[in-house]
Amino acid sequence: MQRPREDNGRVAFDAVRELVRADVVGRRRELEEIVAALNAGRDLLLEGPPGTSKSTLLRAIARASGAPFIMVEGNADLTPAKLVGFHNPAAVLAHGYRPDDFVPGPLTEAMLRGALLYIEEFNRVPEDTLNTLLSPLAERSFVVPRYGLVRAAPGFRLIAAMNPFDNVGTLRVSQSIYDRLCRLAIGYQSEEEERAVVRLRTGSGNDWLIDGAVALTRATRTHPEVRMGSSVRGAIDLVLVAERLAPLRGVDLTRADNAAKDLVLDAALLALSGRMLLAETAERPPEAIVRELWENVFYFIPQAARGKHVLEIDNPIVAPTGRKRRPPRRSGPIVLPMRPAPEPDSLPKAGKVEQPPRIYRPDEIALLTAERGARSPRTRDDILRDHPGARLVLREDGQFDDEAFRELYQQDEGAALALLGDLWPETPDDDLRDLTRRLALKIVIKLARHDPTTNAGKGKLRPVRYRFNSDDLDLDRTIEEIAGKPYPEYDDFWVLERVRARRTYVLLLDVSGSMRGTKLMNAALAAASLARNIRDDDYAVALFWRDAAVLKGATQEKPLARLVDEILSVRARGLTNLRLGLEVGLRELERTATQEKIGIIFTDGMHNLGDDPLPLAAKYPRLHVIGTSLEDSRVRACQELAARGRGRCVFIERMEDIPAAVSYCLSA
Repeated sequence: MQRPREDNGRVAFDAVRELVRADVVGRRRELEEIVAALNAGRDLLLEGPPGTSKSTLLRAIARASGAPFIMVEGNADLTPAKLVGFHNPAAVLAHGYRPDDFVPGPLTEAMLRGALLYIEEFNRVPEDTLNTLLSPLAERSFVVPRYGLVRAAPGFRLIAAMNPFDNVGTLRVSQSIYDRLCRLAIGYQSEEEERAVVRLRTGSGNDWLIDGAVALTRATRTHPEVRMGSSVRGAIDLVLVAERLAPLRGVDLTRADNAAKDLVLDAALLALSGRMLLAETAERPPEAIVRELWENVFYFIPQAARGKHVLEIDNPIVAPTGRKRRPPRRSGPIVLPMRPAPEPDSLPKAGKVEQPPRIYRPDEIALLTAERGARSPRTRDDILRDHPGARLVLREDGQFDDEAFRELYQQDEGAALALLGDLWPETPDDDLRDLTRRLALKIVIKLARHDPTTNAGKGKLRPVRYRFNSDDLDLDRTIEEIAGKPYPEYDDFWVLERVRARRTYVLLLDVSGSMRGTKLMNAALAAASLARNIRDDDYAVALFWRDAAVLKGATQEKPLARLVDEILSVRARGLTNLRLGLEVGLRELERTATQEKIGIIFTDGMHNLGDDPLPLAAKYPRLHVIGTSLEDSRVRACQELAARGRGRCVFIERMEDIPAAVSYCLSA
């Protein structure tokens, strides 16, 4: 690899810096580290959100160093053949396999030319394609069948880039790949540097417009209802659109008057609303958030600087009228490092099962709800004694106060959901119980968003007859098929296509006594999220406590509303026999003939009845765990279950985390 360098490495860096200064603003530290890694002969992984100049840096370094630069767009359709290369089918049919007829792919070409191979969206590349990089990264060579050994020329480097915050259509990069790469995290630049970037990319000299565009764009990254805000590209587009829109409307942008600011709002809606990824807790569309931020940046902050009256709020974002803003919170479920194992004698021993547990089948669920109805009727005073918070939503006549509950829900969502989960199974009045049950059902169905994991790229490459989906020709099999056929048909050709095997999931929900209140509603939401996030697969749902109940068999059809209603109808009860729940789940999986069978258990990790569940967890082909408690002993118990089941372990703190936790398990 030819680089502008002398014997002193610092001089080489200065030469590169001078050559890339026209393209890159700032980034001195990142530039130094990239050049150092490349000069050391290392391969590199750049991690950061979109719009943080990863591609710009590498293109500039490649031009400055004089090295060839080959770029690959990572996606689910990138197969090993497309990365490595292929034999020319026409030449093979004419005279068989010859090395001269091999068409190099980007990886082979980069190695032969000593080029920089840049793979964008690295975590969107399927695992079998990434595995082809193992030998080139470690040995700087690999073997192509019927072509021979490919050795990397001096100067070959692989640089990958990915956005670790995106979970739509992305895959987990294996540790074996990480172990072969140096990693550099690249974050957003300072506000001053982002202003310089906007000036460079737009050629604008309008300072107030550039300053406002950058401030507005940066504000999207800290808004409590936005999971991921816009990159500096949003500010660039805002300025460009505003300056093209101004002459169409006859607005003078050289003056920051109301007409110019109103025009900026329209430009901001175009440039920013599609670049914001909203949090699961967001209750407004992105346009409303952009408008709120625009008011703050262009009106309230300037007024405060001039000493004019401004709203006195803690958050610099203007609070909308009519409701209280919830405090900012961490978004999404939690993945924790493995906790150390406790002392053997420090944990309580699980009790022995004295009587054989009962396992209810789907047609016996009515027996569970009948048990609740057989108890003595409870008065309002009884309910208030056990649930003091119910005083906020139960009127003196015992009726449910919708307005009071709505206000409580806005102020403290967790307390409202916990109260609702405890209240409706306990109420003696049938009409009140039906009202609160329907309210709980409505909340659960609303929160269980449809966010299916992407099927593309996650199946295995299998030879199939050509059906106009894939152009990755399986040359060997095709030659065998068309041999002796003077006029081959379309279905005589074989291609490699990603075929995803049908799966069966079993969701195991802990409904023991420790899962009362909002935890029971969380379990219902987990079932609803699973049902909404799988399309072509089967799933079963089972409950467990001291006994167990199968609410839905894997091949059984059951409406989602009815399934959630049945979960909410089963009052949290008794001790926890985790092993029994795992046994029931395995039986349901064994009833199906699908190739892939996966268990997901939703529990707080408490096990106080029955034998050790860990040996049974190891019998699952794959077992994921969604934990509901962050106590050390419970976290460790959940992690051990997932480790034995070769699955993922994730923890939730709030109800809104559950759909993302379910998607995280499904994407494994």
